[in-house]
Amino acid sequence: MNLLVVIPAYNEAFTIGKVVRRTIKIANHVIVIDDGSNDETAQIAKSAGAEVIVLKKNMGKAFAIKSGIKDCAEFEVTVIMDGDLQHLPNEIPLLLDEIKRGADICIGSRLLKNNNIMPRMNRISNKIASRLISSLIGKKITDPQSGFRAIKSNKLQLLDLEADRYAIDHIMLLEAGRKKFKIKEIPTSCIYGEEKSNIRPILDPLFVIYQVCRFLTKNL
Repeated sequence: MNLLVVIPAYNEAFTIGKVVRRTIKIANHVIVIDDGSNDETAQIAKSAGAEVIVLKKNMGKAFAIKSGIKDCAEFEVTVIMDGDLQHLPNEIPLLLDEIKRGADICIGSRLLKNNNIMPRMNRISNKIASRLISSLIGKKITDPQSGFRAIKSNKLQLLDLEADRYAIDHIMLLEAGRKKFKIKEIPTSCIYGEEKSNIRPILDPLFVIYQVCRFLTKNL
């Protein structure tokens, strides 16, 4: 399976080398988008074997992902994952198995495997997002905020990803649901270390709700 892996990264110098080295054993091509980091994320990712796109300033996850998937048409499947090693590259084949079975998009859920591992505030915001997204697309999604997902590249090109920051994860699912894509969710591991999250526990969930409302208004 011709596979592209896109990794948005912001100040991930400590982990990005490990992520890239493990991922290139599975993928045909790995792109790291350095989202305005002020550490050595870009240099380390390039040394590990990734193509690196450097953004001069921090533009947010959505902009970084959209920068990385521009040429995804050359590949059969695109996997998007974070650069902090919370997701295990060796679990990428689990997502690909569901694509082979007919799914258009497969989400790696942190909650199907162990719903107690996620920090409390993340768990609360994810539960709210889960109920909202599930009701809107008519399918139960336990972890709409997961940054670990695989999607057929020809389907990815059809999505209107008009979103900013972390809302891209939710808008991608809403767009997939609107276009009647087959969405699958499977349990995957998630490793929480001592790294500092870039997610703002109050502002970002509110911003996601705003982005979802904007999506709904646009697509009434």
